[in-house]
Amino acid sequence: MALLSGCARDRTEAVYVDHAIRPRGELEREISLNRQNARRLGIPLRIVSLGDGRVELLSREKGIGTEAAARSLRYSLLRAIAAREGFDHILTAHHREDQVETVLMRIIQGSPFHTYQGILREDGPVFRPLLTVPKSCILSYLSSSGLSWSEDSTNDDTDYLRNRIRHSLMPFVTETERALISSIAASIAAVRRRFPQIPVVSGYYSSIPREAFLSALPMQREEALYRAFLSAGSDARIPRAFIDEVLRCAERGSGRLERGDSFLYFSRHDIRIFPRLDDFVLPFPCSSLPGGLKLIRVAEDERTLVLDGSLLQMPAVLRTAREGDRIELRDGERKLSEMMKDMRIPYAIVLEDRAGIAAFLSRFAGGNDRLSRRFLDPSRKGSALAIRKE
Repeated sequence: MALLSGCARDRTEAVYVDHAIRPRGELEREISLNRQNARRLGIPLRIVSLGDGRVELLSREKGIGTEAAARSLRYSLLRAIAAREGFDHILTAHHREDQVETVLMRIIQGSPFHTYQGILREDGPVFRPLLTVPKSCILSYLSSSGLSWSEDSTNDDTDYLRNRIRHSLMPFVTETERALISSIAASIAAVRRRFPQIPVVSGYYSSIPREAFLSALPMQREEALYRAFLSAGSDARIPRAFIDEVLRCAERGSGRLERGDSFLYFSRHDIRIFPRLDDFVLPFPCSSLPGGLKLIRVAEDERTLVLDGSLLQMPAVLRTAREGDRIELRDGERKLSEMMKDMRIPYAIVLEDRAGIAAFLSRFAGGNDRLSRRFLDPSRKGSALAIRKE
């Protein structure tokens, strides 16, 4: 803000995100200080609160840490504001020490090689102009300008790996070593830009083209899997032994792997990464389903189920398919487990009433939706239903 006030004051807005995860008194003091600094610098300040419990909820849903959940929500909000208000860039004040801590953290965690680029200087609209500037220079500038700043109390919590690195390791990293680590991160980022990314198609599940994966460099394969697991909401830290397993299955063009909260299915065409879907039973009709899914009425097409709800023998439920489930189709009875195996999908959702399974729903997962034979009367009309990602 201080730097921009001298060169782009009329084109700048500051945004403060209140994550509601620190003591209220500390947050109020910080907000008050930010207002004071913004007035002095002549830059408008927007304060946005995420609301109590929102960070913790995302942390539980995604199985990620509090800091990662807060960061995800913060950047989603900043990108939305920038797009809505017509701003070209989102500037953050990440500095060299942030970069060094990030690289050390990823080395300690055994993260994929491409992540040693650390924090990206440019990431879409996000730009970090101070990424190579030592923190000491920033503090010196603020002191000489007479500006005050606040410190986040959670920075002292050594339960977080980054804070343990900051307090226990960084004091022993010399100025020369910090500059070297920062330079190495920039070099790795430059190497990555020379090689195209393997395309990852994201929807409810992620898909990686098999031929592109097999013909790529090891670094590119790691990164494609990393992005696919992130898209599936899973832990993206992938052991090298697991990447070797993925490569063997991809070379065969068949197989199935399971890792944490994800399933991987291999075919001659692609590698598909599915998020885990916990078992559930919900009354029908309903809309929101677990796993970020929604049952909706859709425009009818050749693959959409048209269900006459008056034929259901209520009560009816929506639930995940189970071992032993069967459905009566036009061409005879089929086991759902065999259908899912043929479609190379890990699960499906069924609509069941007192007479049995009325519909098999798997189009959201890359399969096909199927309707029980007792609903196939062409003279009857109904609602076109489908399950989509929310």
